[in-house]
Amino acid sequence: MIFMLEEAIEILERTPQIQGHLLSGLSDGWLQCNECEETWNAFEVVNHLSECEKNNRIPRLERMV
Repeated sequence: MIFMLEEAIEILERTPQIQGHLLSGLSDGWLQCNECEETWNAFEVVNHLSECEKNNRIPRLERMV
C-alpha cells in the first residue's frame, strides 16, 4: 500500500468520535481502573493517544509531506 496523506486523515479524523463512542457513559470505575501498577487505565490511554496525535504524529506527517 502506498501512503497517501488524504487517506490517513480520513481514519485519523474518526479516532476521537470512536473513542468517545466506546467510552461515553462508562463509570469512573471502568475508566480509571488499573490492573496493576505497571498498566494504564482507559483515561490514561486516551490522554496518551491525544498527546501523541498532537505532538508526534501530525508533525511527523507534515515533515514527510
